[in-house]
Amino acid sequence: MNNILFVCTANICRSPFAENAFKMILRDTKEDGIKVHSAGVNALPGFTPPSEAIRIAREFGVDVSEHTSRSISIGMIKEADIILVMDLFHIEKILKIEGESYSKLKLLGGYSTTSGHTPEENEIPDPYGFTSFHYRSSFNIILDCLYNLYKELFNNPINK
Repeated sequence: MNNILFVCTANICRSPFAENAFKMILRDTKEDGIKVHSAGVNALPGFTPPSEAIRIAREFGVDVSEHTSRSISIGMIKEADIILVMDLFHIEKILKIEGESYSKLKLLGGYSTTSGHTPEENEIPDPYGFTSFHYRSSFNIILDCLYNLYKELFNNPINK
């Protein structure tokens, strides 16, 4: 697994948090040679995360302040070994861009310790425009998923 792509809608809240948190996990566990990046299916390039997202991400020890949004491209899809999306809408959008990518697509929420029984139950809610509680809730779910993703990819649990 050399190239991991996290995808959300605008690439300003969920996927940048996932990207930077997973990079932090890889740094802390000294895993090298893995590219981690993010994009949005409806992203307008060049936007930064909202101040609330930056502030709440810092509470989790994750810095997203330097992130700028980017739109997903066919090249990103083809280069990725795994594409982790936040909800089913993202899967639909990616398949319209590159129909051959289905085997790479996974709901990040499926890695949650409390994952649901249906794909809809494994969607990670978009906190954009909501309160600090919503950002904390979404980021907490994402972090839980990332620890479990790491464990599955590297066959190695992390001490949180």
